Amino acid sequence: MIREVLNISCNKFGKGGHIPSIYTCDGKNINPPIVIEKLPPKTKSLVVIMEDAEYEGNAAVYWLAYNIPAKNVINEDEHLCTFGMNHLNEFSYSGPCPENGTHRYVFKVYALDDFLYFHHKHVFRTEVEDGIRYHELGFGKFEGVYQKSKRNEVSNIN
Repeated sequence: MIREVLNISCNKFGKGGHIPSIYTCDGKNINPPIVIEKLPPKTKSLVVIMEDAEYEGNAAVYWLAYNIPAKNVINEDEHLCTFGMNHLNEFSYSGPCPENGTHRYVFKVYALDDFLYFHHKHVFRTEVEDGIRYHELGFGKFEGVYQKSKRNEVSNIN
């Protein structure tokens, strides 16, 4: 199967740009909207994996969403999906919240020819990635950066 290249972007920040605080622990902690161009015609569902590029493994997963119905825009604060386990052991989006410095966050989007089905409720990244392997039609990614607000760090100390 040939994997198509998806053009992925966010109209709230540019590729490699600063992620607005609304999408982080300093704000509403909701996912940003993602625009997908060149979606293959046979796409049935989408998967999004957002990870902190400064970490490895499950510690890096901030957003694991699958079974998103095929569409060209994943909405801000998207809930029409199934959530997998993130780095906080929660089934939700967890926005950027680096302990120190500026971190890079990678948004990976996969177009699949089917939905993913699991025999249990608590699904991890490795299981979703195994499912992607058999159904992938397209892939694209983009990055954003974030540094935790100094104002918020001071208020957390008091």
